[in-house]
Amino acid sequence: MTLRQPFRPLRPDLDKFLFAAVGDEVKGIPLSVVSALTRLGLDPWKEAGRLSSLSYHEAIEQLARLIAELPGSSRTFSEARDIAGSLVNLLPKHNTSPESAPQVQIRPRFFRPALRRPSIIWVICFVLAAAALIGVVAHGSFPFSIGGP
Repeated sequence: MTLRQPFRPLRPDLDKFLFAAVGDEVKGIPLSVVSALTRLGLDPWKEAGRLSSLSYHEAIEQLARLIAELPGSSRTFSEARDIAGSLVNLLPKHNTSPESAPQVQIRPRFFRPALRRPSIIWVICFVLAAAALIGVVAHGSFPFSIGGP
């Protein structure tokens, strides 16, 4: 019996690579490739697919760069290259063509969402409220009364 599409793994051929340990975190907890790529703001399955399409040496260099850029990491680039070399061996296949894929852009780990521009309605409401407040301050009371004179 095969699993229905929503329950199938995304790319089972990438599982060995994605769930391998990059190193240890605080208190000896292993850090997986999935977690490391996610911390860098990358989609782990897309990035693993991209790396598997590269030549062996190019995949090592690009993965080493990613490992070296992990937040809180104190690894040198040569240490990151050694780790990347063992991890790239877990990828399903490597492209042997000399062309290389473009470098991946790492998104900041934490980013501030862009503030939306205030709509014109809110600007008008603010201007009217400011005008009412200025009228109260200038005249000592509201310019209109609710209950009559």
